[in-house]
Amino acid sequence: MPVEDQIGTLQALQEEGKIGHIGLSKINAEDFHRWNEELAIAAVQNVLNIHDRYDPVQELCRDHGVPYVPYRPLAAGSAVHEGDVYTPLSWLLGLGPHVAPIPGTGSPGHLANIVRAVSLGGWE
Repeated sequence: MPVEDQIGTLQALQEEGKIGHIGLSKINAEDFHRWNEELAIAAVQNVLNIHDRYDPVQELCRDHGVPYVPYRPLAAGSAVHEGDVYTPLSWLLGLGPHVAPIPGTGSPGHLANIVRAVSLGGWE
């Protein structure tokens, strides 16, 4: 289905009161501009993590006041050692208030690391 048809369908659903907010996932900068001209984007979810550190859409979201939720924010459970501290979550939290990482807590150790990263700025 062409993007224009998708936008029209979502606009119609909003007008009918069937949906309230529109979030987008796996979009590029061109798509962001196209969608943002027609619809109020509530949030964007793209891959952004310690291995894939650059997504121009993250900066567009910042500039347009759109919340950005990184997909696979902790690189699917892997950690990259930098010095004596693991830093993926601390790095994400430092990107700005528009970035809202939702890290997985598949084990009690993950949760402890998340709390440590948020409160102390470090990752172990």
